[in-house]
Amino acid sequence: MRIDIDDFCMEVDIYGGDGPEIMLVHGLGGCAAVWTPVAQLIAQQARVYVPDLRGCGRSTPGRAGYSLARIADDLAELVRNVGTRKIVAVGHSLGGVLVQELLVRHGGLLAGAVLVSTSSRLNEAASRNWRKLADIVEAKGVSTSPDAQARSFSESFAAAHPEVLAAHAALGASADPHVYAEQARAASEYDYTDALASVTVPVLVVQGLADRLTPPGGSVLLHRALPGARLEMIEGAGHNLPVEMPERFASIVVDFAREIASPA
Repeated sequence: MRIDIDDFCMEVDIYGGDGPEIMLVHGLGGCAAVWTPVAQLIAQQARVYVPDLRGCGRSTPGRAGYSLARIADDLAELVRNVGTRKIVAVGHSLGGVLVQELLVRHGGLLAGAVLVSTSSRLNEAASRNWRKLADIVEAKGVSTSPDAQARSFSESFAAAHPEVLAAHAALGASADPHVYAEQARAASEYDYTDALASVTVPVLVVQGLADRLTPPGGSVLLHRALPGARLEMIEGAGHNLPVEMPERFASIVVDFAREIASPA
């Protein structure tokens, strides 16, 4: 499905039919395709919307830039266009940052949220790393090396599944370097810790304990910042938890969406 939003066209994959409505938001350098296996599993029990963010995948880049606020506004327009019921927004990594922005700016559109492998704020060292990454990608392009993908997975999964690393390296290499760099710069400075105290919808924080990119401590702080949120730590899972454990992840998301749709 294509949606015209202000200055660009957003492409959205739609799966399933009946059941809760769920939106899956990809991370830095990603696209809707990274969610395909999980989306197909979730779609057995829900209706799933998977957008390509502006400038990613098949969506056009537009002219408005790549601030967190701008992209969250894009997602809000998607929700308004497709839902008659409220949607559960699921964000992975940078997608989780964007869903936090969505919660703060447009929380009334959501039934709830699942924040995966993400944090509510960055320290100065992390901010420098994001900016450095942006500069490297702008100068040299996105790395096509499977080895560069390894840290996105747990050590054991990376060693056992070189084919998955190669597939994700190919997906990453298809990203527009300028868009990738601008997304990285947009994500290099944020702190939602105080603002999240005003969130009133249910939120589930999901974190792999073998995450080598986003330390699990960040999810603990994120969980504490959100009133009434739940935290689920998964042993052995790396940063790309939905890829490493798709069946378990799909079950977690569907169970949460059903629970908040039919509270006890």
